[in-house]
Amino acid sequence: MSAPMLPLAGRGRRFVATLIDMVLVPALAIFIMMVTGVLEHAEDWTSEAMPILRMVLLGLASYVLLNLYLLWTRGQTVGKAAMGIAIVRAGTGERAALWRLIVRGLFFPTLYLIVLIPYIALIPVVDQALAFRKDRRTVHDWVSGTQVVRR
Repeated sequence: MSAPMLPLAGRGRRFVATLIDMVLVPALAIFIMMVTGVLEHAEDWTSEAMPILRMVLLGLASYVLLNLYLLWTRGQTVGKAAMGIAIVRAGTGERAALWRLIVRGLFFPTLYLIVLIPYIALIPVVDQALAFRKDRRTVHDWVSGTQVVRR
């Protein structure tokens, strides 16, 4: 028996939730980098690539903490909770499985790759543009079999 279908989240709510999360993830990453000393020693930046690798890994850790973990345990990121929306499995309205959230989340870290390969910037633009379709599902929603609904 499937769960009752919840109303789809509005595009504006999705956009604001994304903006909130886009501010919180780098803020947490910078906080973690400051606490761990990655941003502390300027001379480290002139002699080796390790600080850059640590920055990328700590940035991904902040993404996992603020997005993947919260989506897995609550179905909502901080931004989605603030906007009253959640991610569920498409068609059933049930909580999305961890593997679906991982597949879905592979699109956000592309923001880190934009620095390395600028053409990748087109992927999130095309992805988010599909939210204007009638079913309001983006590419990452289709690939992962999820949809964003109002709670």
